[in-house]
Amino acid sequence: MTAPRNAPPPYRGGCLCGAVRYEASAPTVGARICHCDACRLAMASPFLAQAQFQRRALTWQGTTARWRSSERLLRHFCPRCGTRLFLEPRDAPRIGIPLATLDDPGAILPEMHVWTSEAIPWALPEDGLPRHAHGSPLPYRLLAGG
Repeated sequence: MTAPRNAPPPYRGGCLCGAVRYEASAPTVGARICHCDACRLAMASPFLAQAQFQRRALTWQGTTARWRSSERLLRHFCPRCGTRLFLEPRDAPRIGIPLATLDDPGAILPEMHVWTSEAIPWALPEDGLPRHAHGSPLPYRLLAGG
């Protein structure tokens, strides 16, 4: 899987109130739009468009609160304004960032839709991206020094 033509790093963003700011200093290892029930409910949105980065590429200022939404996933949010900020798998050295929290949300292009079997029909755009009924059959890309 090759990366789309994203803007070059760094990628910066943060929460609505500004209490938490982050920077991802390396290219993404994948960007997906997830339609699963858990992501929809956790984000209070029809889907979650997010990019994954090697964990060591992400730094942030401010304090986040965390909630363990499943056996393997911690979801970080701003305790002041409630903005959902990071998705941290406990079993992989990467971290996800919702694209909507980027200062430039168009800087990273999603590569595919996953969990379309759980999608809200009106929230599944005809955008030409590959669709997968469940999780992606493709692993996240490994970058040098992975």
